[in-house]
Amino acid sequence: MKDLITYTLLAIIGYFVGSKMREHRWVTKWTGRIQTAAIAILLFTMGLRMGSNNEVTDHLSSIGLISVAMTLAIMLLSSLSAALTRRCIGMDRWAVMQNREVDSLEETVTTDEKSGKAQTVMAVTILLSVMAGLLCGYFFVGSLFAGHMDRFDFCAGLAVNLGLFLLLLLIGFNMGLDGTVLENFKKVGAKILFFPFAIMAGAFLAAALCSLLMDIDLRQSFAVTAGFGWYSLAPGIILERGLARCAAISFMHCIMREYFSLLLVPIVAKKVGYMEAIGLCGATAMGVCLPIVEKSTRGDVTIYSFISGLIQTVSVPILIPLILG
Repeated sequence: MKDLITYTLLAIIGYFVGSKMREHRWVTKWTGRIQTAAIAILLFTMGLRMGSNNEVTDHLSSIGLISVAMTLAIMLLSSLSAALTRRCIGMDRWAVMQNREVDSLEETVTTDEKSGKAQTVMAVTILLSVMAGLLCGYFFVGSLFAGHMDRFDFCAGLAVNLGLFLLLLLIGFNMGLDGTVLENFKKVGAKILFFPFAIMAGAFLAAALCSLLMDIDLRQSFAVTAGFGWYSLAPGIILERGLARCAAISFMHCIMREYFSLLLVPIVAKKVGYMEAIGLCGATAMGVCLPIVEKSTRGDVTIYSFISGLIQTVSVPILIPLILG
């Protein structure tokens, strides 16, 4: 809850500052570069932590297959649910409500086409940063920080948090500078709340299918899914119930959903649709994945992402205990 409040306050502060600088749009050239660099450093640091984490590497062979299969199924059906919801409420693939304002729609399409190159660059940056971090974490961190892994985890965690704080501040700044975010949000209104619940419904449908096809019962499959990518909380709640194997699967699934989302959001946003890209992220749509969504879509879509991630994040500590009984 503390992080949630911090994220929201930083975005609000950034929005306020950006709204006061709308006559100086040249600053976006520099904020964009800073944002890209911060994303690369953030993902590299996250890769370091994952690659050096024995809890991750030691379980790759035993539960990796189940975790990968569940993650891919959940992300696919979550994204499809977002697509179905988008069509039902009359929203196009660029997250614009369909109406007779043809000029506005054409402008959105043009903007999307122009951003194609930037999305490709972002996808490559994400992939290289994560892979470099994973490899360095696996091969070098253990030897360099032998006997001091707690200190490394603390410093790496601090770096991730500071990087995320900077990115959320810049996201708010860009939204404030744009000046059309609230206007676009009003056009969608309360309908935007349909998306997080549809995304969660798609995830649970995938969990039910996975329980039929894999070595995990329905209740535990639902518990894993209800983590929605929040790896620092969901596995702990499950482990408290004495379900060690389920907790390990939950941990691996949450990690994979976060990293797969970071890699796939730019591609899905470009090739499929903006809301479908948000559907991939789960709870991380308001956290780690939010900067990627912002770089791959538009400012008003970032608000949709934040709301979707917020509702799923709040649901985690409620749904998992209810599911496990």
